[in-house]
Amino acid sequence: MSQLTVAKFGGTSVADHQAMLRCAHIIKNDPSNRIVAVSASAGVTNLLVRLSSPNVDAIEQQNIIEQIKNIQHNITQHLRTEIELNQQIEKLLAELASYAQAQSLNACSRIADAILSFGEQMSSRIFADVLQSIGVNGRYFDVRQVMKTNNLYGKAVVNTALLSANCQQQLAPLLANQVTVTQGFIGQDDESYTTTLGRGGSDYSAALLAEALNADNLAIWTDVVGIFTTDPRITDQARAIKEISFGEAAEMATFGAKILHPATLIPAMRHNIPVFVGSSKEPEKGGT
Repeated sequence: MSQLTVAKFGGTSVADHQAMLRCAHIIKNDPSNRIVAVSASAGVTNLLVRLSSPNVDAIEQQNIIEQIKNIQHNITQHLRTEIELNQQIEKLLAELASYAQAQSLNACSRIADAILSFGEQMSSRIFADVLQSIGVNGRYFDVRQVMKTNNLYGKAVVNTALLSANCQQQLAPLLANQVTVTQGFIGQDDESYTTTLGRGGSDYSAALLAEALNADNLAIWTDVVGIFTTDPRITDQARAIKEISFGEAAEMATFGAKILHPATLIPAMRHNIPVFVGSSKEPEKGGT
């Protein structure tokens, strides 16, 4: 394979079936896209954050899980694999319910991380099937098999040497024959407990995977057309920046630009991997 791109799609990019379909065509239109890391569908993480709080009563737990199920079913209903996917979702939601019950009785950060991981677990399974629906051999992969971390729940630190070895052994052999769909934001500690990587975790996960696989490019697809000189919602003087250095992008993020968190750039900086930021809603407009 001549080129390898790791693509990451944020929550709004995988919010519903139409959004996922747009992302699937982005993947299909560029054969270098072989690894895809996805966030949870928009709205799901906020619900999971509430569910991970202590003292959430049984009625509210059930209500939250029903809302999450509806978000996912609104996507799966458009797929010919709907029945099979819904069975997988139901199994995950049953597991989620047991974690939520445990958290309400005896709250701890380890259970909170387990709860927060379910959004990505569901969206990645669904997106793999959306890819298949347009003729792309999309396959689900559990990133916890390779993304090993310490047990600092909520902001776990990744063992990059182990990640690199695991990726070369488990992910690299898959690149030629499939598009591998996996999760951002989550990992696993030495005791096989699920961990989360904290703020900017999905972008950071994608950058770590790009580094571990010696990728040629990292593409971060979001809901804006690249990085702007200032917030375009504040002034019409804002303009998109076609090219920017890692240092400048990190500096902008430090001073409040919310497109990329500085930490997400570090793995790409280490290996000088170009990072593209663009809008999954308007890919034809290019990006930064």
